[in-house]
Amino acid sequence: MFDYLRGKLIDILDDDWILEVGGVGFRVKVTPFAGEKKSGDEVKLFLRFFLRENGESFWYGFEEEKERAVFDFLRDIRGVGPKTAFKILSRLPWREFVSLIEKEQIAALEKSTNLSGKTLKRVALELKPLLAKSGFEAEGQDLGENWIEAREVLSSLGYNSKEVESVLRELRKQLEGEEITTEILVKEALAKLGSRFS
Repeated sequence: MFDYLRGKLIDILDDDWILEVGGVGFRVKVTPFAGEKKSGDEVKLFLRFFLRENGESFWYGFEEEKERAVFDFLRDIRGVGPKTAFKILSRLPWREFVSLIEKEQIAALEKSTNLSGKTLKRVALELKPLLAKSGFEAEGQDLGENWIEAREVLSSLGYNSKEVESVLRELRKQLEGEEITTEILVKEALAKLGSRFS
C-alpha cells in the first residue's frame, strides 16, 4: 500500500497532476484547492488508490493528511464512495466543509455540492461524531454564505475552479477578520482577476 508520493510535477491536466517519481509517471487526481504549483515543482501527495472491477484504476492525492482523512470518512458513508467523496472535496475546501458539517448547515452544503438535502443530512449525521472523535476542528475557518455565493458567481461568469480558488485564497488573507458582503467579495475578486488577464 502506497502512503504518499514525492516527486517532480510534470503537468497539470484539469484535476489530474502528473508526477514523475523515480522515472515513473503517476497520474493523480487532486482537488482545485491544492496550493498553486507549476511544472518542475517538487510535490508531496498523500494517496488513496482504488481499482474498479473493469480494471480501471484511480489515484487520489491530498496535500494534507487531514484532508485525506476527511476523504476516508466520507467514502465509508453508505451511498457516498470515493468518487462522490472526491466530488464533495472538489467543491469545498476541506476545512470549510468540516465547518459546515459541525454547524449542520445543510442548505449551504446542498448549494455547494449539488447533493440532495436528504443525502447531506445523512452525511452530517454519520460524519459529525467521527470528526469529533478524531479531534477534527475547522481551525477557526468559518467563511460562511458570502464566500460560497461569491464562488458560485465567479464560476457562473466563466472562471475555472483553479482561477476562482486562487483569487479567493488571496482575499481570505487580505480580508481576514473583516465583515464583507458577497458583492464586495465579487468586486474585489473581479478586480484581481482582471489585472491578471489584462
